[in-house]
Amino acid sequence: MNTIIAGCVRNCAMYLKNVFENIKKIQEIDALDVKKIVLAYDESTDNTFFDLMELKKEFNVEILISKIPLTNERTQNICNARNNLLHYINNLEYDVEYLIVMDFDDVCAKPIYTNVLVDVLAERALWDCVTFNNERYYDFWALSIGDFQYSCWHWNDPQRVIRLMHKYLQERLNEASANDANYIECDSAFNGFAIYKYKRFKGCVYKSVIDDLTIFNVNKLGNMRDKHGVIPNAPSNTNAYDCEHRYYHLNAKKNNEAKIFICKNSLFPKYTGSHADFLYA
Repeated sequence: MNTIIAGCVRNCAMYLKNVFENIKKIQEIDALDVKKIVLAYDESTDNTFFDLMELKKEFNVEILISKIPLTNERTQNICNARNNLLHYINNLEYDVEYLIVMDFDDVCAKPIYTNVLVDVLAERALWDCVTFNNERYYDFWALSIGDFQYSCWHWNDPQRVIRLMHKYLQERLNEASANDANYIECDSAFNGFAIYKYKRFKGCVYKSVIDDLTIFNVNKLGNMRDKHGVIPNAPSNTNAYDCEHRYYHLNAKKNNEAKIFICKNSLFPKYTGSHADFLYA
């Protein structure tokens, strides 16, 4: 199956060697035929670019250097980079069956459990996108599940919302285990690594500005107030930005009926970065 691995890179030099060791293992999976690694590069202050040029000697890497100036909004910069990747992939001369999107920092730098990915590929009839659990799940900004559709950072008490999301996620994962199920369905998730059936997401784009509330279930937003006691903040100049993955996923579900799941098994060892530290202190 023609597969593209894609990601954004900026100031990732200290992690690239280990991330590419994991890519080498992914390339060895029989169910995948990795044609190319496509990276959107933004100006860095470390040796990221020079290290990528060295890695090009061993790997089939395409480096897309952004022509859009960096903004003060990190999410918008990442959004621009991801859409640059999609534009490139959409114009390839062959059909892409699978798209793997991964982070190129500490999130994907520990040794990958390829057996988990192999098992997921064996059940590919069930899903259009799979992301993965972790002992220290951290990516609540990209997560939309159950009542928790709207960005966790756009409620009046974000940390409480994240704690509620964490509790709900663990309950759903425990239910899956009790029922011998490997996945739970969600509306959006990333957590550093996702594999997509590309045709179910073709035509979708990343977007980082909350200006299309029609992608959200209004009843579930109401449940957040009535059941969980939190109030949404109206988007403003200071909090209008959302995780770029949410728009991509929600639109694929809305327009292409994409089935998005979280695998209960971890693809990487316990995440030890600083994201969501307060949950695991």
